Amino acid sequence: MNDQEQFLADFAQWIDQQVQVSELAMKTAQQLAEKDDKAKEAIIRYESRLDAYQFIQGKFENYKAGKNFHDIPEGMFGKKEY
Repeated sequence: MNDQEQFLADFAQWIDQQVQVSELAMKTAQQLAEKDDKAKEAIIRYESRLDAYQFIQGKFENYKAGKNFHDIPEGMFGKKEY
């Protein structure tokens, strides 16, 4: 594996970890939101990060499928998960 392939593999793994962390943080903030107004603001931040990381995951899926970098990841529009 050359340096470029290693970098892409490491970066994809890091993105996957960030998605997991953001999902957990958002769920925790949602649980605390009933009691804490700052948790409500945190939900928005974690959701934004999660959206960005999932977008990058879609770019990696495109790369693995041999698609162009500028192609929109599958299911990106019209799909919102809560």
